[in-house]
Parts: sequence; C-alpha cells; structure tokens
Amino acid sequence: MSDAPTALVFGASGYVGGSLVPELQAHGYSVRAAARNLASLDRRGWSGVDCVAADALEYDTLGPALAGVDVAYYLADSPVAGKAFGAVDLACASNFARAASEAGLKRIVYLGGLATDEAE
Repeated sequence: MSDAPTALVFGASGYVGGSLVPELQAHGYSVRAAARNLASLDRRGWSGVDCVAADALEYDTLGPALAGVDVAYYLADSPVAGKAFGAVDLACASNFARAASEAGLKRIVYLGGLATDEAE
C-alpha cells in the first residue's frame, strides 16, 4: 500500500480535470478520476489512475468516489442546464459537500462554473 496522498479529480473528463490528473501524478499523488461517463475517462488512456463513474446529481454515486480520498478537486459544472444553471450547480455542489463531509474529507478545491447569458 502506498503512502501517497489520494486526490479525487471530480470532473476529470473536462479540459481542466484532464490536465490536472497527470500533473497530480507527477507530484506524487495517487489519483482517482471521476466523471458521469466512465467511457470518457477510459479514452484518456491514463496509467495508474483509478477511474470511477460518479454524478453529483446522483448522491449515491458520490460516497464510493470519495472513499479514502485526502483531497478532492471539484471541477464539475452544468453549463448545459441553461436557465436552471444556478439551481443545478447549487444542488450538485451541495450533494458533493454533504458526501465529502460524510466521507471525512478535509479539503475540497472548488472551481466554479460560469453561467451562460441564458441563465437566471
């Protein structure tokens, strides 16, 4: 078993997450990558990365993704939500924060999303 800290990259299928995963590995982290669609992570071809499917709107998927994690990078947003962006983004972040608390996580690095012009 490794003594390396474990980092969860939640939203690893996006541009920032996809760039962060190899950087964390290069700095000695054990990395777990999460996205709604597991196939989008498998296509990355990362070696030594624990890839999991998780969706912040589906609370039951968050516990397994957060288990044993030292730090989580929350990079998920919902720009396709249109006018509901704010409500969807808040629901996702709230679910993630609650699951992280239940998992005993001490640190979340949060990167918020930008709403479209159509959002309220």
